[in-house]
Amino acid sequence: MAGYVLVLAILILGGILATLGDRIGTKVGKSRLSIFNLRPRNTATLITIATGGLISASTLGVLLATSSQLQDGLFRLDSIRADLKSAQSEKEKITAELTVTKKQRDQEKRNLDQINNSLAAALFRQSRTQAKLQSVQQKFQSANQELGKVQAQEQELIQKIKDLSDRQKNLMADSKNLTDERDQLNIDLQKIISERQELRNLVNESQTRLTDLEKQRTALNSELKTLETNRQQLVASIQALRRGNVAIQSEQVLTAAVVNSGLSAQDLRLAVFQVLQQADQNARVLLDFPAESRPVIQVSEAQIDNLLQKLGNGQSYILRILSAGNYLRKENNVAILADITPNKEVFQPGELIASLQFKANMSEPEIESQLDKLFLLVSFRARQQGVLPNPFTGKVGNFPQSALFDLTREFKQFKGAIEIQAIAKETIFTGSPLTLILVVLENGVEIRRFG
Repeated sequence: MAGYVLVLAILILGGILATLGDRIGTKVGKSRLSIFNLRPRNTATLITIATGGLISASTLGVLLATSSQLQDGLFRLDSIRADLKSAQSEKEKITAELTVTKKQRDQEKRNLDQINNSLAAALFRQSRTQAKLQSVQQKFQSANQELGKVQAQEQELIQKIKDLSDRQKNLMADSKNLTDERDQLNIDLQKIISERQELRNLVNESQTRLTDLEKQRTALNSELKTLETNRQQLVASIQALRRGNVAIQSEQVLTAAVVNSGLSAQDLRLAVFQVLQQADQNARVLLDFPAESRPVIQVSEAQIDNLLQKLGNGQSYILRILSAGNYLRKENNVAILADITPNKEVFQPGELIASLQFKANMSEPEIESQLDKLFLLVSFRARQQGVLPNPFTGKVGNFPQSALFDLTREFKQFKGAIEIQAIAKETIFTGSPLTLILVVLENGVEIRRFG
């Protein structure tokens, strides 16, 4: 309804201004007035043109004054679309990886069911073997009892000793056969026990792999929540930008530095003050604030002592200084937060970070798109393992453009499908930039390296 009222108001205002301009032009023409030494006819034309421009300016002014959405559409539409497209692309990539992980989990569950079926069959065979063994043992005990009876009757039946001796030999032969059969059954039973143990080991291994898949799923869900949080922060920042000229956003990284291990107390305090000074300089630039003696950022002595206590345990850390809120230009009191992350080793030299398959005879845009996917996988894996991105560029590292150009140029020389692996060029820590080497494999054999 407000839109119809606005359109009606613009039409009425335009009609009034057009009528007023026509009447002024008519009066000027009849009065034969002259402006800027122009002829009366040209003066009337100039007034008519000025009236038309006034109509256009008033229409645009009313629209801009009454519609904040039109203001965003004219001045910030491209930026908002780019941010939305980037967030949507990242969400689709994470969703695809989560789908693959769920499929792997379902496959592992099916494998576990097959193993359980095999275990049940083995247990059934074992029960049958044990029943057979008990039957043989009963026969053996019966034969021993019969032999005892024969030996007891031997003294009484001297006359029939030859017949009894033959019968005894036969019984002894049967006893030996039964003993051999029992030994064989014992061997079979040991094999079944061994097979059952192997099946149990396979079940344990499958359970371990299922646990790993659950951990990966949890990590992906956490990444999705982080992306949703970033999206909400982006929306909040857009709203803040509509309300005022925000120069520093909440939790924006002002500076970051590596605090090495083994520093003395004096050197550690000096390093912390240097990081705070760098954060103050960056804040001045963002706030468009002139240099003066009093610092812009606000930090208490208790905060500094707390930082020194946390950093003074002899380990290497990444110290990041973040803004505690949103600040407009020319504000001179910026509260800060300190984030301390252990600077641990993440990747060793030559360690595989990510890999991707490339089909034969790919066009140059397809090659570039596939390489972008590989770098996205590398960035996701590095962030997941703890590598911190650059506070100003948001990237975890860079790959040389010359090496990337050489790879794209030589790609046509590869005749079949290839695999490109991204490996660490050197030891990568939490706070160090990620440097890569791209290894080209054909049929599992390395044929080229770039970077």
